[in-house]
Amino acid sequence: MAGGVYVAYTGAVAELAQLEVIANNIANADTAGFLRDRTIFDTVLAAAMPYAGVSEGSIDLSPGTPRLTGEPLHAALEEEGFFVVEGEGGEPLYTRRGDFRVDAQGRLVLPNGRPVLGEGGPIAIPAGQSANVTGDGAVETADGLVGRLQVVRFTDPARLEKVGESLIRALPGAAPETVDRPRVAVGFVEGSNVNLGAEIAALMQTARAFEAAMRGLRTNDEITQRLLGIDR
Repeated sequence: MAGGVYVAYTGAVAELAQLEVIANNIANADTAGFLRDRTIFDTVLAAAMPYAGVSEGSIDLSPGTPRLTGEPLHAALEEEGFFVVEGEGGEPLYTRRGDFRVDAQGRLVLPNGRPVLGEGGPIAIPAGQSANVTGDGAVETADGLVGRLQVVRFTDPARLEKVGESLIRALPGAAPETVDRPRVAVGFVEGSNVNLGAEIAALMQTARAFEAAMRGLRTNDEITQRLLGIDR
């Protein structure tokens, strides 16, 4: 493949990957606890020709804007860290999403049904009682403490990966550190950290770059066809 064609092709592939990431960010702009994705571009030098490439992206861990709901079980972290929930098979998963509720079994859960973990396991609310979260992460009823939200932080955010529904999994080597005194905004839910205006601007810029790469491919194709016509 001619060098010019390959440069245009790899550029188009990289910009298409970026378009997909941006589109997903925009689609989740209103999703509670969603953390935007970032694409990392690489330039690979081969035969003195720069080729574009896309390496593994990263998760933007900056906090989203808290939204007031007034619900006593809703909580937003005022600092870095994650709430801990129980995934399939008991695997711990992590989220900034805090629109908690009580399910039919009396467990504190996320809207998707994942049990919220306290310091001693899933938090259960006694039947017939109402519960609320406090500013230090405690979960209380009129009869007293029933649990305390487990909050952790990670020293290496690069060792985290998304699993959907505003949930994150820790990869091997990403040891969570317990936050002993979390600061929680009660009655708030953290929104996504997507800046919609910035994402739309990036979408337009990336779309133009993709179109330019495709024009480069078409130009190279036309030149090749002319050369073949001359050879015949």
